[in-house]
Amino acid sequence: MTLILVSEFIVYSLDKVKDEKRLSLVVAELNKVMGAIFNGALISSEVLKEMIEVSDESNLTVREFDRIAKALLKDYEFVDSILLLPNGVASYAYPYADNIKAIGHDVLSDQNRKLGSLEVILNKEVTIIGPVQLVQNDKQAFIVRRTIRNGNEFWGLTSSVVYLESILSNIDDVLRLYGINDYDLSGYNPDSKVPYDKIISSRGIIAGDKLSDTVSVFNTKWELTISKGKSEIYIKIFVFISLLVLFLVIFTPSFRYFKKYKGSEREKLILENEAYTDYLTGLANRRGFEHRISHLDNSVTNGSVAIFDIDFFKRVNDTYGHDVGDGVLVGFANLCKMHISDSFVLSRSGGEEFILLMPLTSIEDATIQCELLKTMISKELFIVNALELTLTMSVGVAYFHDTCEMKTALTLADKALYKAKQQGRDRVCVS
Repeated sequence: MTLILVSEFIVYSLDKVKDEKRLSLVVAELNKVMGAIFNGALISSEVLKEMIEVSDESNLTVREFDRIAKALLKDYEFVDSILLLPNGVASYAYPYADNIKAIGHDVLSDQNRKLGSLEVILNKEVTIIGPVQLVQNDKQAFIVRRTIRNGNEFWGLTSSVVYLESILSNIDDVLRLYGINDYDLSGYNPDSKVPYDKIISSRGIIAGDKLSDTVSVFNTKWELTISKGKSEIYIKIFVFISLLVLFLVIFTPSFRYFKKYKGSEREKLILENEAYTDYLTGLANRRGFEHRISHLDNSVTNGSVAIFDIDFFKRVNDTYGHDVGDGVLVGFANLCKMHISDSFVLSRSGGEEFILLMPLTSIEDATIQCELLKTMISKELFIVNALELTLTMSVGVAYFHDTCEMKTALTLADKALYKAKQQGRDRVCVS
């Protein structure tokens, strides 16, 4: 019975290696194909940005914009529309007739576009958001956004539109090339909380074990999920016979010693991980946070730190019980993790208090990041044990010029947090 289980495990592992290799090849090809498709949209947004920055008074006439946009659409077949948004308001569009309903649309006020637009402004990078439903024609599309600045001041945004329908066949061709017929490919849209809305393409039924990987379209990440393949019966038989022979050849005590050694190594790794990890949320605990600080790269000489506190969390525990409170903490932690940079360190320091380390981040950008998180938390509906709960959080932010000032920065952030609570909660205060 043991040999059967071991052989099943080996076959499962071999299948996993094979599927992971196939998935990595698919992802690499999708990266290449999508990169070629969206390259035109990135170039067109960069051209508009440069034209604004070098033009008189950072402005374009409608005729100049139409001339430039028409040439860009001719050169890049997958770019379907180009828009220019001074101060976040759509004021120029080409083709005009296809986008007339978008004119006057303020993406910084629209709750379905605001977070994505603010993220582009904050990160100062081009971002591919979508799929989204366009206001001008209700089509599903990707919006390639880029920030334009006049010196250090925000001027506006560019939007290059790529229709979803125009790239679906390219995606399907890549998946079929590698024999994948059942898959889900999800895009990136920080303004949507509904997973179904982020689906780019979905084919077949993903049954049994799943494998996922990230498709990187420039600096934007999509998620590809496929079903794990199953080996033919003759492979299982071959592995079982091989194991049986190996078991008969190898001396039993040696085999037992090997198992014991492997078990002790695994336990050591588990204990080390538990020492630095919060058991409930999976985040770093206070010790793990300090461990990460001590191992920061030498290039990290400054940054910002924030302390979060869920407002009136004690009421949740007192009213609904600690199981619901634990569920809220897990949901809160997961939502925060989804919307912070990979270079940041998020930890739970205890109770309902969390610490966010933002290396090489100015106090201004850190404040914007915390405002975004606060807004997303207040908009989220946390569902725990059939209960629907809304939360707010208070945040204190401080800056450090060197990692040796971290203890002082944490003290200042804690004071700023206290100030936020004193001023009525649901706010970000800076020390």
